[in-house]
Amino acid sequence: MRAPKKPKLDSIREKKFSKEIKGLKHLPHNDTIKRVDSKLFSLDANRLCHYKPELLASEEYKRCLELFERRLPAEQALPTQQAVVMTQMRMQPTSDSMFLKEMKNQVVLQDIAVDTIRSLFDIPEHINLLPNITDEMDLDTDQEDSPEPFLSLDEDKKKRVWDEIQKRTILNGLVHGSAMHIWKSAHYIIKEKIDKVDDFLMTLYDEYTAAVSWLTWQTDPDSFQQNVGATLGFNKLEFEEEGEPEVNVHCHAVNFPVLLHELTKGAMDYLISRGIPKDFSAEELEYYYAKADAYENEIWHYLMSPTIWIKLIEAADVATQDVPAVIANLTQLSYQELTEVLRACIDSKTQGKMKLNQFKIV
Repeated sequence: MRAPKKPKLDSIREKKFSKEIKGLKHLPHNDTIKRVDSKLFSLDANRLCHYKPELLASEEYKRCLELFERRLPAEQALPTQQAVVMTQMRMQPTSDSMFLKEMKNQVVLQDIAVDTIRSLFDIPEHINLLPNITDEMDLDTDQEDSPEPFLSLDEDKKKRVWDEIQKRTILNGLVHGSAMHIWKSAHYIIKEKIDKVDDFLMTLYDEYTAAVSWLTWQTDPDSFQQNVGATLGFNKLEFEEEGEPEVNVHCHAVNFPVLLHELTKGAMDYLISRGIPKDFSAEELEYYYAKADAYENEIWHYLMSPTIWIKLIEAADVATQDVPAVIANLTQLSYQELTEVLRACIDSKTQGKMKLNQFKIV
């Protein structure tokens, strides 16, 4: 029996995302619009990501567009395709200028970034944040996604593995969502410190973050990860001893805003590691990571997960220093419970608060 064919993107009748962004001066890439409208994207099997994607995407796009209009008014005044080209052209000299200034002050900027993230989220000292502003990205993109470890399981274990993959996918969304939120705004918290390093850096950071955030929406989502040169940063967790809490979080980034982003991701990656199944075999874990952390998911986390993060934080209504405890508690929920809690947060602040209290998350 053949599996049913998915409908073609052009045949989709429901246009919820299209309606949400109708009338805006600039629209996202056409394929992004079609995929959100059709609910045909790499995260479409996830119960949370499949729930109101038009709301998740439209709210984040409007935030990015507003940032673009405010910080790059000359480019946003152009027709969309010209705006894309001119913004891309502007980013090269902006990036070059940032890099020259940052290399003269690399150590102090790295220290500021670590102190900022550690203070914001009350990161304990046993999480060793190791920053590196560099233009050399040695990112290992090999992922083993062979289905063999999965296919050899009995039906009950298959369901368990599948649910754990989907749970980690949601937790990965919170990682990306928090980092994107920090990326857009955290450098304002430390403006005085940045101005003391160089009083023109803030202007460059404003232009850069606004441009990259908006240009991400103008990128073909299906080819986003094909351009390896587009890697702006990455982080890697290195546990000192198995089963011990001490961890080194290596964060590499091409500039200061990206470093803030990667430090946040690194700290959050450590927090969600509490949700990793402890009874999976090495082969099952390899499959689990490959599927939940698949690179094809990254673009959709960038586009939709910031809204999930914001809805969660609004419903939780806690200080940033209490956020790690909230995340730690969320990792202990099942896939179904986690979906239930975050769907309620998406629906309304009040409903989200009730679910967070019900499951003793806050």
